[in-house]
Amino acid sequence: MVRILILNLFFSALIFPQQLSTSVSSENINITESVIYTIKIKDTEENPIIDISSLENFFSIIAGPNIGSEYKFINGEKSSSRSISWTLIPLSYGVLNIPSFEVDISGKKIKTKPFKINVTKQALDQAIKELFLEVKVSDNNVVVGEQVILTYTFYTRIASKVLSTEFPEYSDFWVEKLFDPVGIQFTPESWNDIEIEGYNYKYLKMYEVAIFPIKEGTFNLPSMIMKVQTKNSDSSFSRLFFSDPFFDTFSQMTRAKILVSDPLSIKVSSLNNIPSNFTGAVGKFNLSSTVSEKNIDEGSPTILRLTLEGEGNLGNIGKPKINFPNDLDIFEGETNIYKEISNNFSGSVTWEYNLIPRKHGLYQIDSIKIPFYNSSTKSWSTASSKPLQLNVNKSTIFDKNDKDIVSQNSNIIRYNRLGNQRWISNSNIKIEKGVIYILTLSLILFVMPFFQSTFKLLQHKILSFILIQSAMNQLIDRFNSTNSIFLDGPRIITDYFYQKKIIKSFNVDISTLKHLLSRKIKKADFKILSNFLDECQAKSYSQLDDKENNKKTISMLIKTLSSIDKYV
Repeated sequence: MVRILILNLFFSALIFPQQLSTSVSSENINITESVIYTIKIKDTEENPIIDISSLENFFSIIAGPNIGSEYKFINGEKSSSRSISWTLIPLSYGVLNIPSFEVDISGKKIKTKPFKINVTKQALDQAIKELFLEVKVSDNNVVVGEQVILTYTFYTRIASKVLSTEFPEYSDFWVEKLFDPVGIQFTPESWNDIEIEGYNYKYLKMYEVAIFPIKEGTFNLPSMIMKVQTKNSDSSFSRLFFSDPFFDTFSQMTRAKILVSDPLSIKVSSLNNIPSNFTGAVGKFNLSSTVSEKNIDEGSPTILRLTLEGEGNLGNIGKPKINFPNDLDIFEGETNIYKEISNNFSGSVTWEYNLIPRKHGLYQIDSIKIPFYNSSTKSWSTASSKPLQLNVNKSTIFDKNDKDIVSQNSNIIRYNRLGNQRWISNSNIKIEKGVIYILTLSLILFVMPFFQSTFKLLQHKILSFILIQSAMNQLIDRFNSTNSIFLDGPRIITDYFYQKKIIKSFNVDISTLKHLLSRKIKKADFKILSNFLDECQAKSYSQLDDKENNKKTISMLIKTLSSIDKYV
């Protein structure tokens, strides 16, 4: 019995290795080429079970698993086999390992053969190919917030058709698309001609983006991957070249090819010697300011528009700190961003402020300054606006106390009496009562001036009390209605503390707000709010949509601010 068991184990050891074989299409490739890894199992009709997740440490899997079956009848005997394959592209240069995997075949475990793939850089003589995908980077050594342009271009000398494209995704970068081919119908006129090393090529820009790093470090950018269908060159090439936007109807035998752009590495440095009033601008900018009306009456609004134009991270620049004259009520308006999609990401961002003067006189809005890191000179610069003058005429409609009440509460309560009206008849009794009403009203009007200041002071205090008590409810409503707590949160929190009269102005930036609150609220509460405000500044670059994180953050903020509301 022992002899039989030993023989069974011996023959099993001989048979099982013959059941499974592994292969690679090539053991020597360059960084832009792909390799096909195949496992073949004989004498089985079941699909094997295999975990190749460790392979992703060295390669990107762009296709597979592709499973195939093969049946043969030789001299009346049937044989079958299964194959499973993956198409891989290397993640880096050097000798990369395809490790040994354990394959489960009907409960039996068999080990695969390991491979070493030698991956080299694309040599100069290899660069002149029939077709290739090129990536160009504007700068690979930048600072946080600085614009980097990535351009992907497809070159071909043979009849080609793009079957699919996998665009890269960039973690830790805010991204603006400059050119996206999705939805574009290419025509023969879309292609351009170029000569490279004596060869004539057709080329087409496939993708272009502007990326802005949001933190320092060295980042390896993923490659762009294209699957292209090609046809061998023949005498009909010149005719077929223009019969399709990608040259060919492919009526003849074709083959598929994977194109991969070269990997890129970008070094991002931190900004040094940051000015105290820096709000995130990196690029090249000019600043201008205008008011809608320069000559107005006191109590009448005018709109200040501050426009920053240029090239750079326009969507990530915070509002500047502005020192407005006293006796001006300031209400922040819209922020409008205009994007000019060209070779560089340029355009403008405009901030609006509604100004309402409480007193007549001549007001001057001093020059507004926005510091920015100049990406051309690699140094700090300042964009400045010209000073503005505002002439405010004396108004005869309101007195000062009236304007104070209106400025603090824009919702004026109006009462309209609805329903059937009660008419007074022409009886003598009603006339006498009417006289009494008139005399009483006259008396009230006569003594009212003596109590006017007291009445208006009381009215002012009542309105202020209502605003303070409703601040928390308004904050919760705005939190629950926002689409992004990290974009709108700082503004909502600033308005809350302004309504509670903890801060004297709502026109403050995050740094100023933190400085003011550090002396007003408990340390534990301040630490939570400070961390949240810092997170808002970091996430304003990426513009990520994280609804789940929104809910958790809102819940945390409401709990913290409810605690603060009890003692401020």
